[in-house]
Amino acid sequence: MEYAAYTIQGDGVTLYRLYGTGPAVEVPARIDGRKVTKLADHLFADEMSVLCDSKQMLLAVQKGSEWIKLEEGQTAASRSLLGQEALCGEKVGAVYIPEGVRQIGNYAFYGLYQLKEVCFPSTLQRIGWGMFNACRMTERIVFRLTEPEDGRDTYETPAMMKEVVDSLSNEIDAVVIRGEEEWYRLRFPAYYEEGKENTPARIIEIIYHGTGHQYRNCFLNRELQFDRYDEVFPLAAAQESPMTNVHLILNRLRSGPLVNEDILKRYLNYLRQENEVMMEVILSDPEFDPALTLRMLDHRNLFTRACLDQSIRIASEKKIPSAVSCLMDIRARRFPQEMDSKRRSRYAL
Repeated sequence: MEYAAYTIQGDGVTLYRLYGTGPAVEVPARIDGRKVTKLADHLFADEMSVLCDSKQMLLAVQKGSEWIKLEEGQTAASRSLLGQEALCGEKVGAVYIPEGVRQIGNYAFYGLYQLKEVCFPSTLQRIGWGMFNACRMTERIVFRLTEPEDGRDTYETPAMMKEVVDSLSNEIDAVVIRGEEEWYRLRFPAYYEEGKENTPARIIEIIYHGTGHQYRNCFLNRELQFDRYDEVFPLAAAQESPMTNVHLILNRLRSGPLVNEDILKRYLNYLRQENEVMMEVILSDPEFDPALTLRMLDHRNLFTRACLDQSIRIASEKKIPSAVSCLMDIRARRFPQEMDSKRRSRYAL
């Protein structure tokens, strides 16, 4: 049975606790007909916030797709739930927050050690301090955009994207969904900061390790600047792992505003140098069809003859027939003279 502890504030609901099995948690959009507008402090932490008064709590139970308020007798019998068997700690792997939620309290996801993904609504207006403290496994943040009324293909920045991304120092993918379509995604590498004393002045300097800090600074007035994001890449090429950089480049080439020619050349040259890593990423990513990614890269004029031969060998070894077929087609189209030469040699024998 799924339960929720909540209070009513104005015409909305503040959610204080959820009880259930996990690991994928869908926060209720409505409870007893009222919209959930706020997630309270320490919602998924091991212990409820000391500011919470359990005597004021109401309890609801999930019945099908609806959340129904428990009657007084049922509520009294169920109050033993408060503080027990809550969704917290290692029970939660993903949290999906519905449209209508405007505010998330302090330390809301504190201590969710296995939390990998969170989906935020387009209605979000405020997040609290320390939201992701002790969330060491988080790797994917999803933001939702509403469809513009005029249908323009603009790459706007979702509400609170900067604040959410800044609250995580892990390596993450920020995925932006508009309507039902993935609009763009960006990889933000990990980073950590270190305080170093500058003697004899005894001034403490903050030193940042990793380019994640630079990538997170690619916002102006909370709006993401794609050109600034692309300009950080020379630092990432020198400091980050090939796996991180390949993911970063593929994200930029698949969607979002086009990169300028100079940056595009850098991206493509890097992929040619790290062709084995690139193929490993493409062939092992469950979210994207390898053939579609390979065709996209061919459209960008990535493949040299050496890259194609190596890529075909890797795809053959991993036994991905769709990728092998796609690469063979690219080779036949890119280098038709060599293919004709091989055919003539075969017939001559």
